[in-house]
Amino acid sequence: MPPRLLILAVAAFAIGVDGFVVAPILPELSRELGVSVAAAGQLITVFTLVYAIAAPVLTSLTGKADRKRLLVLTLLVFTAGNALSAVAPSYPVMMASRVIAALGAALYLPNASGAAVVLSPPERSGRALALVMGGLSAAGLIGVPFGTVVAQAVGPRGVFWMIVLLGLLASAGVAVFLPSVHLPGALSLRERLAMAARPNIAGLLVVTAVTLLGAYMVMAYVAPLLRETAGIAGRGLTLVMLVSGVAGMIGTAVAGRAIDAYGGRRVFAVAVGAAAVGTPLVLFAHNPVLTGVLIFAMGVASAGMVPAQQMRLMAAAPEAGTLLLSLNSSALYLGMSAGGGLGGALLATLGVTALPWCAAAVYLVALLVTLLPRRRAAALPAGRSGAMRT
Repeated sequence: MPPRLLILAVAAFAIGVDGFVVAPILPELSRELGVSVAAAGQLITVFTLVYAIAAPVLTSLTGKADRKRLLVLTLLVFTAGNALSAVAPSYPVMMASRVIAALGAALYLPNASGAAVVLSPPERSGRALALVMGGLSAAGLIGVPFGTVVAQAVGPRGVFWMIVLLGLLASAGVAVFLPSVHLPGALSLRERLAMAARPNIAGLLVVTAVTLLGAYMVMAYVAPLLRETAGIAGRGLTLVMLVSGVAGMIGTAVAGRAIDAYGGRRVFAVAVGAAAVGTPLVLFAHNPVLTGVLIFAMGVASAGMVPAQQMRLMAAAPEAGTLLLSLNSSALYLGMSAGGGLGGALLATLGVTALPWCAAAVYLVALLVTLLPRRRAAALPAGRSGAMRT
């Protein structure tokens, strides 16, 4: 595993922890800041929305920049935002710190993904994307439980200090290990917006958002779901999340090779199909062992969703790869935000056991759209499209 790609994944891990770990420490944060839990929850909303809006805009404004310098700068901005979160004396200052952290994160992930592809041979580009995004996946599955333990030991602000440490290590690693990288395709803003409006591109972005909506409809409420269905709570929940994290890392390695061999479309279809079938089965496991086995299998199978979609976008318009990756990141975060909100509404009205069925229905929609006969764009741009599978 090349050190330069590994360090990109470590930084993605730090950003993922920052985006996901606030949810389980909301009660503690609300008490420290003197606001309601609902108000504290807006810290998550602000982070995801700023990320979603800023990613394509900032990527457009920095299209010609050297990616090494840009990545170091974005990581320092991200780290500064978390340092402010760690010492924020009031709710408004905490809100401002979340905006700063989101701005750094929004510019990092699409550029790191683009750099990973450029720094890898064409036949290994799927594995490179899977590795970087595997860091983000591992954050939700390993970093969040670990961050929760840190919060219980030293308080919620300790989680932000942990992220600061990761951010500093990652920025130093990028400065040392990453060579100078210039990505192709410095398009104007009008050309970039026109690119995003292409039916094939817009369709892929919608599928990304819908898929993450289904995933986070369940993941945001996995604690009450597993407590209800299998009696898993406390340390048992942490153990199950660790099992899921290990499965995700194994699945990421498998998915990268599969994308290079079979293309993003096939891998995505298999991954989302497995999620559609496996998610409702959690309701019938009824004990921790079977639940753990099922979650492990689903973690391996579904790890290819995000990198497969990234590869499909890169193949659809290679000359605008970084822009499309930034739009895909926006779609990811919009889907996660919508999934958490919709999941909360369903939890309040239908109960926790309805979530897996609703998520499965969302996955099936994404699968059916993916399997529809494809119409080729009228004029696909020249570039590396011939070397990439869609």
